[in-house]
Amino acid sequence: MAVVGIDSVIYGVEDLETGVRFFTDWGLKKVRTAKDAVAFETRQGTQVVLRPHDAPDLPPAPAPGSSAREVIWGVKNKRDLDAIERELSKDRLVRRDRAGAIHAVDPMGFGVGFRLWRGRRLPPSRAPINGPGRRDRVSKHGSLRDRARPARLGHVVFFAPDFAEAEAFYTKRLGFVISDRIRGRAVYLRCALESDHHNLFYMKTEQPAPTFNHLAFEVDDIHEVLGGGMYINERGWQTEIGPGRHKASSAYFWYFKNPCGGAAEYFADSDWCDARWKPQTFEPIPAHFAEWAVHAGIPRFTGFAGPAPLQTEDKVGSR
Repeated sequence: MAVVGIDSVIYGVEDLETGVRFFTDWGLKKVRTAKDAVAFETRQGTQVVLRPHDAPDLPPAPAPGSSAREVIWGVKNKRDLDAIERELSKDRLVRRDRAGAIHAVDPMGFGVGFRLWRGRRLPPSRAPINGPGRRDRVSKHGSLRDRARPARLGHVVFFAPDFAEAEAFYTKRLGFVISDRIRGRAVYLRCALESDHHNLFYMKTEQPAPTFNHLAFEVDDIHEVLGGGMYINERGWQTEIGPGRHKASSAYFWYFKNPCGGAAEYFADSDWCDARWKPQTFEPIPAHFAEWAVHAGIPRFTGFAGPAPLQTEDKVGSR
């Protein structure tokens, strides 16, 4: 079953107006406004959809408050879509909507859906880099990023009391692949053999109910992670952690608290895996999370007077 990636994430939101303001500042394009839904789009065409938290057709909320309620995955063709419908129908209710997408609930109680992939092809990111033996940028300043324009939805993360049950569901039933583990605590899953380091991450929680943790948005490079993060800071949104660089996945990141639930992450330069990738098991210590990280964010630099000019030789030491 050829899953391509995350097509859309649907939130149930208590304060729709604030949620709309957040994702507008985040750099997404608003593509639809209706009484019961506001849809935003990445550059690829993948979407974030905000719905009222009490919309009757949303999957049940595993926990109170605003939260992601459903992740819809894109698949390559109708044959794959039909195969997933048959598989999931073996032990759970599956609904097919008027657009042809199928909807169910995963073992943790989160909505999971599938539809034909509608993402647009993205042009390759070719940020010029200078380094030893490589001079891509000659007689030019590097580009500056005043804010982010996310390219695509990269991954989604959940907490669960029993993440092993979620792991079995996604790998054995839907063909997801294990990339790495945190011993006894979490599993990184990718939706295809050749894909991002992870599209789905389930972590163990001691709480009785599963919860949504964050949704990650890929941007072009570390400059866009930093420029986007500083812009979001200026707009008054609170950093959760970042910027920094992950150990697992190697990606640069910056997380912000999201009024629609959990956090939102900018990331860039993540590992890309294929059949040659060898899964690792990380020990469950905080240091696995990041090679380095700033905990309070970085405010935009506002300038300073600069260093005092060097004194000329005839003034130095003159009496």
